[in-house]
Amino acid sequence: MAEPTVCSFLTKVLCAHGGRMLLRDLRAHVELSEARLRDVLRQAGPDRFLLQEVAVRDGVWDAEAEVAAGAAGAGGGGGPSAWRVVAVSSARLCARYQRGECQACDQLHFCRRHMQGKCPNRDCWSTCTLSHDIHTPVNIQVLKNHGLFGLNEAQLRILLLQNDPCLLPEVCLCYNKGEALYGYCILKDKCNKFHVCKSFVRGECRLQKCKRSHQLIHATSLKLLQDQGLNIPSVVNFQIISTYRHEKLHKMLENKDNSASAEHSQGLEKQGGPVPGAAEARPLVSVPAQSAKKPCTGKP
Repeated sequence: MAEPTVCSFLTKVLCAHGGRMLLRDLRAHVELSEARLRDVLRQAGPDRFLLQEVAVRDGVWDAEAEVAAGAAGAGGGGGPSAWRVVAVSSARLCARYQRGECQACDQLHFCRRHMQGKCPNRDCWSTCTLSHDIHTPVNIQVLKNHGLFGLNEAQLRILLLQNDPCLLPEVCLCYNKGEALYGYCILKDKCNKFHVCKSFVRGECRLQKCKRSHQLIHATSLKLLQDQGLNIPSVVNFQIISTYRHEKLHKMLENKDNSASAEHSQGLEKQGGPVPGAAEARPLVSVPAQSAKKPCTGKP
């Protein structure tokens, strides 16, 4: 099979099993050695498959406990570990289409409420003004562009739930303003909106130590997620992917700052200007006697 076909098949298998599997379990569905499968996943990159080494625990894998432990679940401490694979995609539902403002673009034209299982016309989709069909010409092309051909609606739902922030509960904008624990939100724990960093769920938070919560599942939000019928394992996967992206963004910004600082120092060296830290390394140079002139008194 060609690599794009392999990647599409692997995404399909992952989404058929909740969007996340251990590498050894995924391998049972393909005729590839573990080393070869790992190479395929790495070549596809974290924009398609997030491959991470994680600690393995006995018994049922508690998704909520994993997030509470830090979401990434990295292996360590000398205990057993294994490779985990999470399905990632840049495919999104078109927000403008939901408002009836878009006819065709590079995003999916599909009813968001139907994808969430909340559309009042779910059993009679012909009465809904938005498409409930992932196989329209526009959607088929989008799926092909993202290497997602072959996914059925249930598998696509799993993939979008763990990647598309528009399928999460509405983020509280008041919580994202102000300095207090709850920001400007006067409803606090009774708020029916998501108390989480708006930039984090969009993959845009540039702060390493953000004042807003980057934890999607905790005691208060868990009830909100359950009340809105969200798939908790999918939210766990969203947390894993978002945490990885936040760390990657922070490292990129850190490297950019270091590169800018190095370029600035090199520029000063070329111009003959002082370079930070270089003064201590330079020998003292005496000033020629002829340069030591008396100040001008204004007299001839």
